[in-house]
Amino acid sequence: MQSDLLSLDEAINKIKSNFKKIGNEDIFLKNALGRCLAKPIISEIDNPKYNVSSMDGYAVNYKDFAKLKDSKFKKFKIIGESSAGVPYSKKLNTCETVRIFTGAKLPKGSNTVIIQEDVKVSNDTNYIIIEESPKKNQFVRKRGLDFKKNNILFEEGTILKSRHLGSIAMTGQAWLTVSRKPTVSILSTGNEILKVGEQISKDKIPNGNSLMLASMIQEFGGIARILPVAKDNLQDIYEILKDALDSDLIITTGGVSIGKYDLIQKVLSKFENKIEFWKIAMRPGKPLLFSKINNTPLIGLPGNPVSSGVCSLIFVNIAIRKMLGDNSYFPLFENGVLNGQMSKNDKRLDFVRANSSYNNGVLKVTPFNLQDSSMITNFSRADCLIVRNPFDKAITNGENVKVFKFPNNI
Repeated sequence: MQSDLLSLDEAINKIKSNFKKIGNEDIFLKNALGRCLAKPIISEIDNPKYNVSSMDGYAVNYKDFAKLKDSKFKKFKIIGESSAGVPYSKKLNTCETVRIFTGAKLPKGSNTVIIQEDVKVSNDTNYIIIEESPKKNQFVRKRGLDFKKNNILFEEGTILKSRHLGSIAMTGQAWLTVSRKPTVSILSTGNEILKVGEQISKDKIPNGNSLMLASMIQEFGGIARILPVAKDNLQDIYEILKDALDSDLIITTGGVSIGKYDLIQKVLSKFENKIEFWKIAMRPGKPLLFSKINNTPLIGLPGNPVSSGVCSLIFVNIAIRKMLGDNSYFPLFENGVLNGQMSKNDKRLDFVRANSSYNNGVLKVTPFNLQDSSMITNFSRADCLIVRNPFDKAITNGENVKVFKFPNNI
């Protein structure tokens, strides 16, 4: 039996094909955490910039050991020391050595380090005595071991993490070209919706969706702008949307179905409007709408908080990734093992809220008993979604399932 609703993959491809990378900006390195590279990081220097010691010890020339091969004890004269940032500036002559410390530059004429545990220092501290011959280049970090000049360290489209920033700092670069953060405006509709901070009154509910979506957008890499709450009034919704057309993306929450007070599609007809799709074969989130109004993309999310959250995790996330130029693959699904029972599925792809844990390296997932799309607290307590294909058979304890883990901080 074939569903007449748009599939998840078809909806994802529609979203991907209608968004493209937006503009760039230059930012200071210390502010770059979480940003998306718009240009690759190309090293301007070698790292290390020269051969350095990886241990505390003594720098010597390996060739000297050939000259001393008949001697049981190899004797080297100590002529100075080299420490990180304060190198020994002269060249070593035959059978001379320099006390060297971890990270210090090897002096000219040396190519090998003897660790301090393997030498005996003379009583007058003028010489060291070595019994065993070393290997050439031992305990030496060669110039450019980490990266060489003109190497590409990180490609365009990389989302920068703390570890990236450390590597980039080693190149000496202080300014990076990153993608501009897209501005995403959020419109909540409904006579029952209160503004954030308003006192809860009879027949009214707090605007939890906007805060949840705004924080998600920030985590996805965008700038969230919460619009005024619109009453169930065509003109009110129209005026607020018109003022938000400068956004890179508009998100509405609620009002996308076909009820008396579902007014979003009626309002869209007042704009130069192209509806790319409406309704997809997934639960929760069936009445998802994707449109363009005066060339500004609009994603109409369902009003139920779980439906809104799940659709945002997938579709809003993908849209922002495309605008940033993020080149990582998404969405990612993992293999897990069911802890519990699940009845057979109907014609829609089903995202089931669940909790996960690892047992001997195996991802085990336990679904919540209640899955109503209004139950935001279960959504808050979950850390993953079990993904069930249309017409999936009943699943018993211990069987394999497909899992979508929530991104960090969502």
